Amino acid sequence: MNKTICLVFLFLSVFIGVPAQSPVLPEDVAAIHNQLKQKYAPDGRIAIFNPDYTVDGKNILISGLTSSVVARQDLLAALKDRGYNVLCGMKVLPEESDLGEMCWGIVKNSVCNLRSAADYGAENVTQAQMGMPVRILQKNKWLQIQTCDNYLGWVENAAIQRVTKSQLEEWNKSPKIVVTALWGQVFTQPDEKSQTISDVVAGNRLKLISRKGRFYKVEYADGRTGYINKSVCEELTKWRKELDNSPEAILSTAKRLTGIPYLWAGFSPKGVDCSGFVRTTLYMHDIIIPRDASQMCQYGQRIEIGDFSGLQPGDLLFFGSRNKDTGKERVSHVGFYMGDKRFIHSLGNVHENSFDPKSEIYDEYNLGRLLFASRIIPYINKHPYLNTTDNNPYFSTSLNFE
Repeated sequence: MNKTICLVFLFLSVFIGVPAQSPVLPEDVAAIHNQLKQKYAPDGRIAIFNPDYTVDGKNILISGLTSSVVARQDLLAALKDRGYNVLCGMKVLPEESDLGEMCWGIVKNSVCNLRSAADYGAENVTQAQMGMPVRILQKNKWLQIQTCDNYLGWVENAAIQRVTKSQLEEWNKSPKIVVTALWGQVFTQPDEKSQTISDVVAGNRLKLISRKGRFYKVEYADGRTGYINKSVCEELTKWRKELDNSPEAILSTAKRLTGIPYLWAGFSPKGVDCSGFVRTTLYMHDIIIPRDASQMCQYGQRIEIGDFSGLQPGDLLFFGSRNKDTGKERVSHVGFYMGDKRFIHSLGNVHENSFDPKSEIYDEYNLGRLLFASRIIPYINKHPYLNTTDNNPYFSTSLNFE
């Protein structure tokens, strides 16, 4: 059987059910796969490298998905270097054949849920907020999107306004208001007794059209217009210019969220999980950091706890477990250090606790699982995963995701 016939046979076997896939990959193919997986998608929450292999001797059919065109190229090159004949049907996301030019989006709702799969029964993994740009990777009845912290998830079509690259760049250029109150509403008229259009929460952004008395006229990503009271928002450029991103100011914002209920995957004043609380607080200061505690802990300056004397207010505290044999840490919780052995975090709801046994708010449980701290505020805009929105690639006026 010549090479071309073998490859065609492999290709057909996938679609007509002829068993051709080896139950175990050859060692050299597995090694190539693992190396590239570690290089291009070590964290499946923010990158995709999921090739499927059908192997017959030195002939390989590759299907599956990846979010990196370079990963696909490197995979093919590495297999060919090992003498394999490769027929590749692996798709590189976004799937432009299905999406066309509209492979970008803007969140339309105050908050939208991202799930692990395109199903209402699937786990919530995070949320996105109104006005946020997103990248659309694929669609069926739902959309798979990637948010400005690179997190992946599936969302209902109705929550996202699909746009082209140039339309998103125009949205990013446009003047905006940012919601600074924890909650608010947009109305059909410059009158709070008029019909509401939607709710808004802290961090939401809308296009600024004009000013009228106590109200801003604003526009949603889908073209709806309405009025929002100036008392619950500010003009984005002025807000950015006057924003205080000191640790003291950030902790003051964190305390504004006291009592907000714990919500798995929550990222807004409607509800937050532990990392969502940190993310929401920082987003209210225009700051974007990785989504989950186990991702956050990889950045900034690591600080060992000791007697707490090396910690500063605003440092992030990481909690979890440590393997007794290997010493390997597993981070599962995060909060802000407030000084004097006090911290604020979301567990049940947002509240303060203390590591001091003499305190009325002593938290023995979390002291027992305290691992280390990280200082990230001095590193904002000095690392690609720690940035303000005006330095985040999704908010750019010249998008480049090649």
